[in-house]
Amino acid sequence: MKKFLWAMILMAGCVRAQVAVPRTSDGGQQPAVDAHDPSSANRLGGKVGLVRGVLKQVDPIHDKLLIHAFGGRDLPIAFDPRTKFFSENSGKRLTNIPAGSVVSVDTVINGSKLFAIAVRASSSNTAELKGQVVRYDAAKSQLTFRDPVSPESISLRITPSTTVVNRDQPASLQVLSPGTLVRASWSPARNEVKNIEILAERGGSFTFQGRIISVDLRSRALALLNDSDQSVRELSIGSLDAGSLRLLREGADISIQAEFDGDRYNVRTVALVSRNP
Repeated sequence: MKKFLWAMILMAGCVRAQVAVPRTSDGGQQPAVDAHDPSSANRLGGKVGLVRGVLKQVDPIHDKLLIHAFGGRDLPIAFDPRTKFFSENSGKRLTNIPAGSVVSVDTVINGSKLFAIAVRASSSNTAELKGQVVRYDAAKSQLTFRDPVSPESISLRITPSTTVVNRDQPASLQVLSPGTLVRASWSPARNEVKNIEILAERGGSFTFQGRIISVDLRSRALALLNDSDQSVRELSIGSLDAGSLRLLREGADISIQAEFDGDRYNVRTVALVSRNP
């Protein structure tokens, strides 16, 4: 198969990469790998991984992307004409992605290298991460927290314009104690935090109401589809009494009072809920 060329456009100091769609010897287009098709991953090595970070460089000679992953590492990721590039917000296919863009890359192992099945680029220069606070160093104006999909902790800079919100109310940076669950929006280019939303504090009490999806009595855990935000919540039922445990059945509609201990939501009380016909 021919070597397909990429056009590099240098404009205002910003490198852009343009993807050419390859053609087979009979003149037809080679099918692209579909990031939403599990069989595509199987053909290239199986389990799909996720890398999130900032696109630092596109190497069209060696067919590599250099991604500065959230967590501090630079990762080379191979690509070829099968790789799909599209907008994270609109889902539209892209012909170019500027260096400095925030990207999410679906990867598989191809031989001994990471290979990009799909690259989703954000139209915004602001990234959003959800994780737990490891520490807040007021003297250095630095927030370190752990993102579940990153192998390393992430350290970000707090500025005078950084805002903190706790349950829709303005809050102090001092509430950022270890174990606090937060959602942070930040600028990867400057490594600065713009906004922090407190999702759960250690020792905080929460009410969840919805339908039970699954119950695992061996691991003492349940999954609940929460009515208020349609999210699936994993809750620990380790301390429940026998009477409360009998209420926990798949498909049951329940209301739960739970306490966040910094690692998990522990169910304290359970009540059945009647749905209106």
